Amino acid sequence: MTIDLLKTPTWGIKPVPEAHKRLGGLDYFILWSSLGVGLLVLSAGSFLSAASFTDAILAIIVGSLGGSMLLALAGRIGSDHGIPSLVTLRPAFGIGGSYLPALLNVMQLVGWTTFEIMIMARAAEMLSGSALPYFAWAAIFGSLVTVLALAGPLNVAKQWLGKFAVWIAYGTSAVIIFNLVSSPNIAGLVASPGTGMSFFSALDLVIAMPVSWMPLVADYNRFAKKGKTAMWATFIGFALTNILFYFGGVMLGTSDVIGIIIAIQMMFFGFLMLLLIVDEADNAFADVYSAAVSAQNVFSHLSQKHLIIGFGAASALLAMIISIEQYELFLLLIGAIFVPLFGVVLTDYYVVKRRNYTAEMLYGQRTIKIPAIIAWGCGAALSFALSPLSPIYVSQLPAIGATIPSLAAASLLYLAFTKIQKH
Repeated sequence: MTIDLLKTPTWGIKPVPEAHKRLGGLDYFILWSSLGVGLLVLSAGSFLSAASFTDAILAIIVGSLGGSMLLALAGRIGSDHGIPSLVTLRPAFGIGGSYLPALLNVMQLVGWTTFEIMIMARAAEMLSGSALPYFAWAAIFGSLVTVLALAGPLNVAKQWLGKFAVWIAYGTSAVIIFNLVSSPNIAGLVASPGTGMSFFSALDLVIAMPVSWMPLVADYNRFAKKGKTAMWATFIGFALTNILFYFGGVMLGTSDVIGIIIAIQMMFFGFLMLLLIVDEADNAFADVYSAAVSAQNVFSHLSQKHLIIGFGAASALLAMIISIEQYELFLLLIGAIFVPLFGVVLTDYYVVKRRNYTAEMLYGQRTIKIPAIIAWGCGAALSFALSPLSPIYVSQLPAIGATIPSLAAASLLYLAFTKIQKH
């Protein structure tokens, strides 16, 4: 089916009309299970080999279930009101207060897109025997990602994923995980004591992946026919593939993405690697589309299509000229910023305002609400202090991780501030 991109409707940051809420539970299961598949998830999972096998598996299950539930709850706000993720911040933070999170989100999404394009271009260059130079592949995949983002969530979910890409994702995932589990190294891996990573440190790395999607989830779940159905489909779909691919990363044992590409190419003669590249495009599409929507939260007058083209081109160009390293620290940084941020948002929506958001809260006066910013800032500071990102981090102290304390601190502080304001 040919998609006329010029006629594809865009909604910007305004609520999606009821007539365009067309995605059901199966659509969201397909979407979020597909977005949970990727080479970057395998890479993240490989970091857990520093923990004992028991701690790694427990962290994968607990972190995937807990993080995916936070993801689904954040998406439910978008489903209930037809609004994108950054607009869901406005009742707690104020319209002006949502600008900084929006800009931080754009930065992380351009980074993710750049990394995704780099992976696809490097893999294609290797699999094609250098038939085309790396920069040409980066341009090709940058263009593909941009076209998908211009097509929009409804077309991608119904046409690209539902009819084509998701079956590639499921098929390649099943074969890769089966072969990794069947590896003769599995017995030694199960008995491995690790090299000192604690359960809570492993948990931080696992939960960072679903949390990295929280600033995007409502951009897609706002198209849901039924919010409750979309919420559970999001939770089940993402948790399932996050568990499988983190587990696969532990089995694979290498965090180097190029090393992962080589390993999969050697195991499966390149065919499955080529198919997996197709699924990487889904993740990059979501990053580019949401970068445009997040930018519109600050600059609502800008064209969504022009922003998509600009971010797609910028990411392809960055993929040609830079190398992204320190991936583990990048995951920790995302968790430190966005876990306490959405701790405030979820507390405001489900506890303080009891799911009652009004148009005035979402699109009224341009205010900055200090209590939410303070709670977020304190939660983020605590997360930094408790993670290896901090210069005062002491690995010998009893490990409690950064995710749970920062989430609880931001949520409880915000609740305290709201109670004080009422008196």
